[in-house]
Amino acid sequence: MPTFPSVEWFEAVSERTDEDREKFRVLGYVDADVGIKIDGNGTGVKSYLLRFRDYGVESVAEARSLDEADFTLEGSLDAWTEMVSNITQNGEADIDHSLNRLTMAGTPLRVVANDQLKADIFSRFNQSFQAFFNEASTVPTEFAASGG
Repeated sequence: MPTFPSVEWFEAVSERTDEDREKFRVLGYVDADVGIKIDGNGTGVKSYLLRFRDYGVESVAEARSLDEADFTLEGSLDAWTEMVSNITQNGEADIDHSLNRLTMAGTPLRVVANDQLKADIFSRFNQSFQAFFNEASTVPTEFAASGG
């Protein structure tokens, strides 16, 4: 059972997108390099780079730098864990735990980009990113301990 957050967890979710390809075809292709930055609430920061291509994720890697990312979704381990837990309990994010809602006011998650055109990629492909995270509902998940 993969632990959230980890490369193995993101890869397991990515495998689900491959298995549910038609859902992602309906949403349309995605071409985006997405940074995920998770502050471990005292246990350090973990960063991942997810390369979305066509109708799925081409690659997942732990990243020292997110300079290659079009944009980065940043937040605390507690905020990310609450979102993923909500998805696993409900089969998909409820309105209060969707990426759109969680990033709306820049808290508890925020979208960070070097320029507005890159930040707009989040909005343009938001439904596909949400569908990706909703696939977590079918991935048995352990959660990393929070330091705070």
